[in-house]
Amino acid sequence: MLSTVTIYGTGLLGGSLALALRRAYPAIRIAGVDKPAVLEQALRLRIIDGAGPETSDLVVLATPIGDILKLLDQFTSKDTLVTDVGSTKAAICSKADRLGVPFIGGHPMAGAEQSGPDAANADLFRNAPYFLCRLKSTPDGAFERMHDVARSIGAVPREISPEDHDRLVAQISHLPQILSTLLADHAAAHMDVAGPGLRSMTRLAASPFHVWRDILKTSGFLPHELQFFIERLQRILDSMEAGNLDEIERLFK
Repeated sequence: MLSTVTIYGTGLLGGSLALALRRAYPAIRIAGVDKPAVLEQALRLRIIDGAGPETSDLVVLATPIGDILKLLDQFTSKDTLVTDVGSTKAAICSKADRLGVPFIGGHPMAGAEQSGPDAANADLFRNAPYFLCRLKSTPDGAFERMHDVARSIGAVPREISPEDHDRLVAQISHLPQILSTLLADHAAAHMDVAGPGLRSMTRLAASPFHVWRDILKTSGFLPHELQFFIERLQRILDSMEAGNLDEIERLFK
């Protein structure tokens, strides 16, 4: 059972996690660490109980990845279990392991194009895969504990290595974000007459860049996925120019 949690970053993911944990563990106390204006909003919405770090059973780093990497320096001599919700894992897990932080990497495959405490939703993680990365510095029993936490908020825990995580997520999350954003920019002049198809495909383009800056910096597998996608697009173009639609028909099927 969790009785106390400190969450660094009380925006969409951190705030949603706080709400989901509160529903799963009604007696829990949740402290938040963030900018003063964000903390004030999170307190007003009753997402957190207190502002500032507190002695906790679990520390969750739900900030942008660059800040997660900096925050790890604070937990080298702590006994409290630390986890994160970052969208890339290799750089974070490598540093945590090197510093000997009692850490287990985490990444729930959940999110929205909105940001901030106002967007927090206790149901955000329902039926979402929740990746967990076990390290050499992961304490005994920590994986099982985080497995139970993930289940308690309605997510589906899955163990994976940091490298395999980053390879997979580059394809199923980071590439779609780039494609959606590029398509939105490409068609921006005509969005007012676009149908639901284009609106659906460009929904992700509303995601704020401050969230994605560090993801793009640390997504070592995204360049490969982009290059492979470019090659597939080129084959489609070649087929169209040659008047051969067989490959495109196979793609549709």
